Amino acid sequence: MRQWLLLSACLFLGAALAVADDKDKKDDKKDDKTKSEPTVVPTEIAVNRKLDNKQFPYSFNADNTRVSFLVKYPGKQILGVDSTSKLASMKDDKGNSLIDEKSSFQPNFSPYSQVAQDRTAVLVSVGTYGKAPGKGATKVTVKGDLVLSCGTDEKSEKSEKFKFEAKAKAKAGNFEVTVVQEKGGFGSEGPLFSMSSKTRAVKSFVVKDGDGKAVELFARGWFGNNDNWTFNYALAKPLEEGTIHVTYFSKEEKVKVPIDVTVGLGLGE
Repeated sequence: MRQWLLLSACLFLGAALAVADDKDKKDDKKDDKTKSEPTVVPTEIAVNRKLDNKQFPYSFNADNTRVSFLVKYPGKQILGVDSTSKLASMKDDKGNSLIDEKSSFQPNFSPYSQVAQDRTAVLVSVGTYGKAPGKGATKVTVKGDLVLSCGTDEKSEKSEKFKFEAKAKAKAGNFEVTVVQEKGGFGSEGPLFSMSSKTRAVKSFVVKDGDGKAVELFARGWFGNNDNWTFNYALAKPLEEGTIHVTYFSKEEKVKVPIDVTVGLGLGE
């Protein structure tokens, strides 16, 4: 009888531990999934009301509404908003649509959205022209499918050592750097230079001095389209010679993020 009771207790304890372990694994998977899923947080709402032309003849004279929100996507390297994104609806809480269906230019999520430095988040905006929330409305709801272009297959390139003097050029793989001027200005004492690229998917750009140490660098914006892109930089301090190191993504993937966000107006009637 004692042996039977002892065996039963052991079996019960083992079963309980197995159930607890299984629950812990499920909780861990749930936490991992939550950590890797995108989040959407509203950051701005702006409403313009049409003014009397006689009183304000030179004003921006039209009703319009704009909503901005921050999309975070841990584990993804966001490059920007893809043109296949689709705005489904934009309404106030009185049921009024803020989209002018008769307009030849239908609103959509802006492709010119600001991407975070670490590429895990993007600030997205969507605006409508000719429509503003109705009287008594307090909220605006935006729905649609936001499509993000994300970088994959990370790679790196390095240039040979070269002098940072006016008109000097250097290459790191398919990336070419040209020194525009020896002083960048606007808080920069070092040279101003641009990098031409066939891809926008640049993760990081680093300049190292003759000893292999990274030097302080200011990003001065970028522009381009298709396979012709230009990135501008300036060094904080003068540098006689050094090397450039570019980390980039050789491939892109499209990721769909469902948008269903409501923003309070906080406006009087």
